[in-house]
Amino acid sequence: MGIARWQRLGAAFVLAMMSIGGTAKAADYPDRPIRLIAPFPPGGFTDVVTRRAAVTLSKALGQSVVVENKPGAGTNIGTEYVARAAPDGYTLLVGTSSLAINPTLYPHLAFDAQKDLRPVGILSTTGYTLIANNDFPASNAAELLAYAKKHPGEVAFGSSGNGAVNHLAAVMFMQQADIKMQHIPYRGSQAALTDLLGGRIQLFWASTLEALPLLSSNRAKAFGVTDAAPVSALPKVPALGATVPGYEAIYWMGIFAPAGVSDDIVDRLSRALQTAANDPALKTYLTESGAQSQFMPPRDAAKLLRDDTVRWGEVVKVSGAKVE
Repeated sequence: MGIARWQRLGAAFVLAMMSIGGTAKAADYPDRPIRLIAPFPPGGFTDVVTRRAAVTLSKALGQSVVVENKPGAGTNIGTEYVARAAPDGYTLLVGTSSLAINPTLYPHLAFDAQKDLRPVGILSTTGYTLIANNDFPASNAAELLAYAKKHPGEVAFGSSGNGAVNHLAAVMFMQQADIKMQHIPYRGSQAALTDLLGGRIQLFWASTLEALPLLSSNRAKAFGVTDAAPVSALPKVPALGATVPGYEAIYWMGIFAPAGVSDDIVDRLSRALQTAANDPALKTYLTESGAQSQFMPPRDAAKLLRDDTVRWGEVVKVSGAKVE
């Protein structure tokens, strides 16, 4: 047998062994704790959902899933950290709608979410509840539109930050309803809610979890939810889309890995994420918070990210929001 043939056989053997080794490695995954990077501060709704999901993920994977908060720059610090991590499945990201918003909002990102991250799946979705100060003269969405058209630019709405999802949800509402209102950005939702109750702003697109105690104590009134239909936590509050046809603003969260992670590991993680999404305790918590468990596999999650990047990008441009 010639030297060239021995070289070809040797190369084939090496490739085969590399393949077997790679398969074995994927089959053993995970064999140590997994870090789940949460690019937002601890204590909020998304953080609570993340930590509850991590418990179920740990059971499904047979290894600890440790949540590590890396907040800052509108989730970009934690996101870039994962995008640059080794693609071995041991460093994962809790990705939210911010992945679709930030490419337009931040003109100088150091990563590309669609190229540098690989979706594992979507875990849940949630909308917002448009609440108003009790002294505001309108009592429903239709009356709000009539009032805003009669008093253009006079109605003030707050947001939890320039370019935040609830800011953009309001911009989308104004655009589709053809009204003009004044935007007052805050550093987080609590300051905005304080000013809403004090009468310094009239409207706020609140997470349903934030809205529930204010509505139950009659300290604010609800005009509608941004979901396509009423949510079980607020069954008597209509969808804003009933007044402004086609209006819907949804916030999603899921798990993402560095782009180079293997198909086998993504499949393993995706099945575990589906188990977490179907966990009765987590589903109950989400429902009571005005959210819902909505598992999407990797392919659907990738499409959602692509579609929402275009959709929210257009809203960001209309809003004029930019963060340098």
